[in-house]
This record gives sequence, C-alpha cells and structure tokens, in this order.
Amino acid sequence: MNAAIRPFNETDYPAITELWNRQNPDRSRSVEEARHSDANLEGKLRKGRFVANVDGRVVGVGEYSQNLGSLHPQKFILEGYVPPEFQGRGIGKALYERVLEALKPYDPISLRTTVRENQARAMKFLHDRGYAETKRDWVSVLQVAEANLEPFADLEQRVKAEGIEILSFAEPLESDPQAVQKLHALFSEIRVDVPRSEPPTPISLETFVENILTGPDYDPNAFFIALEGAEWVGMSCMFRVGETKELDHWSTGTRRAWRGRGIAQTLKVRTVRYARENGFATIRTDNDSRNAPMLAINDRLGFRRGAAQISMLKEL
Repeated sequence: MNAAIRPFNETDYPAITELWNRQNPDRSRSVEEARHSDANLEGKLRKGRFVANVDGRVVGVGEYSQNLGSLHPQKFILEGYVPPEFQGRGIGKALYERVLEALKPYDPISLRTTVRENQARAMKFLHDRGYAETKRDWVSVLQVAEANLEPFADLEQRVKAEGIEILSFAEPLESDPQAVQKLHALFSEIRVDVPRSEPPTPISLETFVENILTGPDYDPNAFFIALEGAEWVGMSCMFRVGETKELDHWSTGTRRAWRGRGIAQTLKVRTVRYARENGFATIRTDNDSRNAPMLAINDRLGFRRGAAQISMLKEL
C-alpha cells in the first residue's frame, strides 16, 4: 500500500490517541494525558515519532523513546501500532524501518518493545527481526462492583491496632510541607525492588513531580499512604483515566522493614473501597509474572487476568 510516512505533528494527537485506545482497550488514555507525557519528557529523553498516512488519514504510528526509570544513552524503547484493517500491507514494516533510520545517529546497543501474547502477527514480526522474550506481565482488570471485600473487613482495623494508619495523599499534602518529598523518597525505595526489564536508574524529585503529580489524571485522593508514626512506610496509588469511570493502578508497595505485615494488602483494599465509594467501574493494573505476592493480593480481590504483555528485546 502507498502509505506516506512522515514525522508526527501537534495535530496528530487525536488520531494517535484513538489508534492507541483501539489497540489497548484496557489501557486507554486521553489526548490530554498524551500531550502532558510528551511535554514533560521533552529534553529528558531521546524521542521521535512517525505516522503513516493513507488518503489523509493516520493509519499507523511508529516511535522510539527511552525508559526514564532505566535510562541508558544507547538503549531504546520502540512502539508501533497499525489498526487491523490496515495490517498486512507493509505499513508496519515501513514505520519500523523509518524508526531504525532515525536511531542510527545514536548508535543503539539494544531495542525493546512490548506485545500482547494474543497478537500473533506482531509476535511473528518481532521474532522475524531477532527479538526475544525477556519479561512477562499480567494485565488485570477488576470490575469494582463485583469485588468481594468481606474477607478483608477487619484488615484495616488489625493493622491500625499495630500502629499503621492509612491516609489519602490529599491529607498530608494539606498539612505537611514535606509531603511531596516524603512520597518521592518512599517511591524511590520501593521501586528498586519491583521486577523490571532493565536495572533502575534514579528519578529526581523534579522529574517525579512533573510526571506523576501534575498530570491531568492525577488526583491526590486516589493516592494512599501507610504511616507508622512519622514514618511513611507504604503506598498504593491510582490515576483517573480522563473523564471515564476507569482507574489505572500505578504502584503498590511497602518499605522492606515493614513487609509481611499485611500493609500492602490493606492499601490495595482501600483503593478498591475508594473506587466503589466514588462510582468508578473498573481498576486496571499490571504485574510482573514473578511478583507472586502482589498477584495473590489481586486474585483475592477479584482482578481478572487478560492476555499477558510480553517484553521483547533485540541486542545489537
């Protein structure tokens, strides 16, 4: 097919967001979220995006970027998607080759991308080009109305009796001038133990604020913190998804010295209660297949796993 491949421009945001949401119905995002993410990463990462046009319509996207949390100057993340009605016509191949051409000046040493296990065409495309699986994440969705919270009725009272208090981030944000710094420190300690594709690199306070606490879908009422006295010991945080009734679960964890006490499970239950009390229909999350404790918590709450998301690597 005669598709024109050109650099992305500002007017393409609605089209590429629509294509993304068709490709990832359980990971939907808004135009505002896409704009915010791009703006905050400008100048921090090597990044480029191209679109395929057929008769004035955007029918494919190909891009390269880097992982802000595992930053290496020669390691790149690739992303590409073409709607089903335009697949098999060489558009994906043309976008991929254009991205590789744009990457040459950076002398890349590895390329990484993700694909769903049920996307056979995309999987073959990657295998044919030398990519191999290195990591697998379960994408799970909870229908909030179906969640069974009865087994957890006494959980929060039990951890409270042990001196653990659960607050929404909005509460210390109002009263503690160091709340943002404390959340960043908590996140920074927890994240190094989360299974990941590449070794973690530090995320500065400034970058954390720009990318987590200022976006259009951020709501401090959907962020929950566990405290023991003055110590911030755990977190479980969600983002809204535009104006929908969906929540995107970002991260749950506790500091090492406080693990094994049911704190993470208590935090996760609180997020579900919040969703139910505020009229949300679904919560989406994803977890590394090796993260057995968190997967067990999700299973008990009623999250249902969909097709796994597979991380594919090509070393150059």
